[in-house]
Amino acid sequence: MAPQIPGLNPTRFSDIAFLGGNLYTLTNAEGLLVLDLGSNGVDDPPNASHRRCIADDPNQHEYYIDGSTKNKSLVLRYLVGSNGRLLMVRRWMNCRQQYYAGDMDKTRGFEVFAAVISDGHGQWVKVDSLGDQAIFLSSECSKSVTASQCADGIQQDCIYFMHRIYDNPTKECHGPCVDPLGDSGVYNMRDGTINLLRPRAVMSELRWKRQYLTWFFPSDE
Repeated sequence: MAPQIPGLNPTRFSDIAFLGGNLYTLTNAEGLLVLDLGSNGVDDPPNASHRRCIADDPNQHEYYIDGSTKNKSLVLRYLVGSNGRLLMVRRWMNCRQQYYAGDMDKTRGFEVFAAVISDGHGQWVKVDSLGDQAIFLSSECSKSVTASQCADGIQQDCIYFMHRIYDNPTKECHGPCVDPLGDSGVYNMRDGTINLLRPRAVMSELRWKRQYLTWFFPSDE
């Protein structure tokens, strides 16, 4: 069941993020709310008050169908705090029409927007560059890091992404997974290209292994 906030109609949320001591929630229609958790913090969410920062956009949906080709697109949305800004990332994926979800979904591109919040009349403003930041996305965990302070060749102005529904290739709807890391890669904000997340030799070693993907980060302390 989708989470609900007291005083609101039942709402589906795409993601949540902490930034500047506030908890923000993103709706599927790209509305943004900030929750005041009060003195009890996350231990008493039913009594948390809320304030809408950005209104829902009725033109935003989870699925889109091209009228001429009948091709189906899925849009996943993420919230990420990045260098003091609250970013929304739209992830565009191609998906087959004859199934609901699975590892055959394939990412084709991203759009990034920054929240500009002012007295309940906020808006999303498109961002063309992440600067020295790199964003790591997954359904379980998303984070922005300063690329120049990271080891292992992390690239700035890029989005590292993973997406996997099943933890075992034998469970997939359409046979064995082509990519052992599911739908994963590195998206370059400058030119829109997508490269492999790991070298092909490493990917081959992972084939047929049980796995469920997430990112691990060192402590911020």
